[in-house]
Amino acid sequence: MKRFKLGIITDEVSQDIVEVIEFARLHGLEAIEIRSVYNKGVHQLSNAEIDEIGHLAEQNGLIVSGIAGPLFKCDLDNPDEIVEHLKMAERLIEVAVRLQTQIIRGFSFWAKGTFRDALPEITNQLGKLAPLLESAGVILALEFDPSVYATNAGKTSAILNTLKSPNIRALYDPGNDLWDPDGEIPYPDGYELINEHICHVHLKDALRSSDGVKAVAIGTGEVDYRGIFARLDQDGYDGFLIIETHYRMKTQLTEEQLKRPAGNVFSEGGREASAHCMEHLSRLLHEMGLDEIGN
Repeated sequence: MKRFKLGIITDEVSQDIVEVIEFARLHGLEAIEIRSVYNKGVHQLSNAEIDEIGHLAEQNGLIVSGIAGPLFKCDLDNPDEIVEHLKMAERLIEVAVRLQTQIIRGFSFWAKGTFRDALPEITNQLGKLAPLLESAGVILALEFDPSVYATNAGKTSAILNTLKSPNIRALYDPGNDLWDPDGEIPYPDGYELINEHICHVHLKDALRSSDGVKAVAIGTGEVDYRGIFARLDQDGYDGFLIIETHYRMKTQLTEEQLKRPAGNVFSEGGREASAHCMEHLSRLLHEMGLDEIGN
C-alpha cells in the first residue's frame, strides 16, 4: 500500500472519462478529481453523467477525491455573480454527495483591489456556505491562486482564521506560490502558514525567470517537493495528493487557460505531460521511501 493517496484532475489527461480512468489505472493512481469532462464543467454535468462517472470509477477501483469546480472565481462586488456562484455551490455539494466525496474546491474571488480591504466581504460570502457544507458533510477546500484575492498560503490562512469553520479548510497547492505576486516561498514558508488548515493537496511545478513563470514537470521546478513530502509524512497527512499538471510538453498554456481550465483545447497534450509528471513524481517518492507504507 502506498504511503500517500495519489490522484489526478480529469482534464489534465482528457475530456473522455474512459481515457482518464485508463491513465489512472496505468499509473497506479487511487483517485480522480472531476473538473471538466465531456467538454463541460463539473457543475454543468447532468445527474446521469455524474452517475456514469461514479459507476466507471467504482468499477475500476478508483475513488473520486474531490470536485474541482470554479466556485467563487467571480467578482466580489457583483451581486448577480455572487448569487450565481452560491447556486453553483449548492450543485457542487450535490455532486460531491452523489459521488461520495467530501471535498469541493473553491476560491476567494477575482482580485480587483487590496486583500486587506476585501477580507471582511470575502469571509462574509464564504461564511454563507458553512451551514450547507455542515449539513451535507462536505468540506470547502479553499485554494490560493494568483488571479484571486488570496494569492498565497498566508492570505488563505487569514481567511480561515477569521471564519473558524471546520467545513471550510485549505487546499495547499505549493506550485501556485510560484505565480504569487507577493513572492511567498512555497516551502517551508507557505506550508508553515497554512499547515493546520490543510485538508487537500494539489501538485504542480514551474520555473521563474525574467520572462515570467514557465510550468514544468512536477519535481523539475522550484517547488521543494522533497521537503514538502517529508513534512507531510512527518505531520501524518492522510489526504490526497492530486496531480494538477498545468504543463504541456510542446506548448505553453495561456494565462486565460490557467485562470479558467476546462474543455478540449485545455486538455490537448495533457495525457503526455501528465505521464511525464508521473515518471518524475514516482521516482521522487521511491527515492524518499514514501511509495510504500512502512518504508
